[in-house]
Amino acid sequence: MTAIAQHAAPRPVEDPHVVQTLLQTAEFSDDPEVLDGLARSEVTGEVLRKIAHIPATSTDTLEHLIELDQRWLTYPVTRRRDLSPEFIDQIARRLTDRNAIFHASSAPNAAPETLRYLAAHPSAPKATLETVAQRLGMTPLSVA
Repeated sequence: MTAIAQHAAPRPVEDPHVVQTLLQTAEFSDDPEVLDGLARSEVTGEVLRKIAHIPATSTDTLEHLIELDQRWLTYPVTRRRDLSPEFIDQIARRLTDRNAIFHASSAPNAAPETLRYLAAHPSAPKATLETVAQRLGMTPLSVA
């Protein structure tokens, strides 16, 4: 897989063949270093989303993905069931984008404290409050 990634790197990322090669590398790689290298190179959002789903992707790489684009990468990262509640909390506390905050509020492994934090976030949309209330079995929190 490393050879594929290295071979594709010098060519323009807009080349459909290169994008397809990078997608296949991300999809079939079980090497955290290869996935990290792809995530830190100039690849398309489609490749980054694929990397976010791969179980072999390290937590450092997942954090990097969130730093790159909270809006589009929070959802695939927080959907993963193999991540600890502590890691989800660490991600949630760095979010500023309202869509990302909403997506994190439906993370399967989010702890109740994390959910409450997200619901109270100043940038949280109303739907976040509703999602958190439903998940915690509460009546919806009042919106000030």
